[in-house]
Amino acid sequence: MGFSRAMRDERGSIVVLLALAMSFLLGMGALVADIGAVAIEKQKLQNAVDAAVLAAAWELPNAASAAAVANQYLLLNGIDPEDAEITFNSSNTVISIRGKQPINYSFARIFGLSGTTVNCRAAAGMSSAGTAFDHALFSGSETRTLTLNGSNQYIAGSTHTNHNFLANGSNLTITGACEAVGSVTTNGSNIDIGIRLPHAPFIAMPDFTDMIRTQAEQAGNVFFGNKTYNGSNINVDEPIYVVGNLTVNGSHFSGKGCILVTGNIVFNGSNLNASTDAAVCFYSQNGSITVNGSGAVLDGIVYAPKGTIVFNGSNQTINGRVIGDQVTFNGSNQRIVSGTNELSSIPGLRVKLLE
Repeated sequence: MGFSRAMRDERGSIVVLLALAMSFLLGMGALVADIGAVAIEKQKLQNAVDAAVLAAAWELPNAASAAAVANQYLLLNGIDPEDAEITFNSSNTVISIRGKQPINYSFARIFGLSGTTVNCRAAAGMSSAGTAFDHALFSGSETRTLTLNGSNQYIAGSTHTNHNFLANGSNLTITGACEAVGSVTTNGSNIDIGIRLPHAPFIAMPDFTDMIRTQAEQAGNVFFGNKTYNGSNINVDEPIYVVGNLTVNGSHFSGKGCILVTGNIVFNGSNLNASTDAAVCFYSQNGSITVNGSGAVLDGIVYAPKGTIVFNGSNQTINGRVIGDQVTFNGSNQRIVSGTNELSSIPGLRVKLLE
């Protein structure tokens, strides 16, 4: 009897232990299942936020448009915009999104756990088309000095030359850095330069020729022979490729894109403005670019990687950037005011995740 009772007691203990073990294993399985579900939902949220900032970054620096695109992409990926916080940096060149997503547990409720909230963050901005385009004024020549002659020269941004920098005259302002692979020399009065950086690193000139030509060919915007725009309203939402020279007489530009010209580009007249949101790059593949006329205002980027960019006249303003192998200023009261909008005209510019 004693032995039988002991066996029964032992079997009862084993049953209890097995029940406890099964409860433990089932509980652990429940936790593993819910933890896995949380991990999957967090990755979905991260993917949605990444997609939203990447799509929205193309609208920068227009914060309102970028926010609208971000909200649209969040909705498309099943995320309520109310569960996301959208912010921008001070210059509206980077968009950040903090997202959250409440997750209800399915199995862990047996342990009194109802759910959790996952959080993630992503930021995106425009990556540079090449460090040459980080400057308002850039001279790529390794043998020719970048020389500013005349008075009342104003550059909002930084300058760089792969040789020497020389300024002769009065009332010169460079709000950013003045970089030179060689020396930085100034002669005159009232010269205000943010910071002088002689012996700066060499910066290579980027080349977007093949990319722009291919895009223009695909869009059917290829013109053979010399081309002239006379007082025209020109839309450059798609790249334009001119096999020859280009002359622009007082035209108005709209859209965001690039005009690639194999030869020279000449601007004549004072009315060369683009529309408020336009970003146009005038790109001379093998030639030079000349801006003639007093009081000329040109919105966009002038880019001559193998040639010389020449400014003839006074009271000329470039709202954008001047990038050339050589740059020559003939006149006074000339301004280069760099921003961020014009960079969207460069096909080499891309958006990238920053975090």
